[in-house]
Amino acid sequence: MNNESSGWGSAARGAVALYVLGMIGVAALAIYSVPSLRSIPELAVLSYPTLVLIAAANSTILLAVFVALGAATAPRTGLHSHVFAWASGGTPDWDAYRRALPLAVGLGAGLFGLVTVLDVAFTPFTELESVNPAGDAAALEDLFASIPMRLLYGGITEEILLRWGVMAPIVFVLWWVRNRVGERMEEPPAAVLWVAILASAVAFGLGHLPALASTFDLTPALVVRTVLLNTIVGVALGWLFWRRSLETAMVAHAAFHVVLVGVSVVAMLLF
Repeated sequence: MNNESSGWGSAARGAVALYVLGMIGVAALAIYSVPSLRSIPELAVLSYPTLVLIAAANSTILLAVFVALGAATAPRTGLHSHVFAWASGGTPDWDAYRRALPLAVGLGAGLFGLVTVLDVAFTPFTELESVNPAGDAAALEDLFASIPMRLLYGGITEEILLRWGVMAPIVFVLWWVRNRVGERMEEPPAAVLWVAILASAVAFGLGHLPALASTFDLTPALVVRTVLLNTIVGVALGWLFWRRSLETAMVAHAAFHVVLVGVSVVAMLLF
């Protein structure tokens, strides 16, 4: 009983650490969302702190659920987080993390290039500009305002939600089913990991549709484009989580947005 309690206590400490890390992104998203909430007449009279709390409410709850799911499943499947290992009393391999940084940054930048090319290919069907040429001050100001949200919520919180909280539980469930119907395996086979990577990547793609729908009328071509491009990114990030660590996937995700913002700023200033 003492060993079991200690195990759950360690996992709880790891989960709290990831939750606190993810809440940084939730706060960034909530702050970025306040101007949109203030445009709603019923909410315009509320104070700034109240609007921040309203904007953060759903993400705060979802983050708690998905962190707990990942904490219960990821360590059992071999999927790794250095932060979780550190907080739970394990031995995080920070040297391995540092060695993986060039791969993470390069992959993030490469993904942006691939997505941009595919986005251009989709333009005749979606009738959307692949890079926003509007160089007015308001568009530039909004882009700069979105940087904390992109880097912190996109780079950190989305990885905790989708990779830690979705991919890891899928791996665990599929592995459990595989062991029940076939020969028992001591660790999840590669096929199980790839199914989980793809499933969480598709969920990542679908998760971008509500925000898109708030700006554009969703057409079949636009839905396919959005889900496909984000699924491609999600597959690469899921692979990084599997082969390196959750934090490596976070860096790659953040690098994607760094390049995106840089290219967007240049495009806005030149065109």
